[in-house]
Amino acid sequence: MSELNEKLATAWEGFTKGDWQNEVNVRDFIQKNYTPYEGDESFLAGRY
Repeated sequence: MSELNEKLATAWEGFTKGDWQNEVNVRDFIQKNYTPYEGDESFLAGRY
């Protein structure tokens, strides 16, 4: 496997497979990979 193919093969690790891998299908990607954020708003506070 070429270096480029190896990079492409690992680029999507952790995502649920779907139609989005073979065509432009943003809806399918979001529906299969969306995870709601369950934390609080503290991530909005900047550190100075």
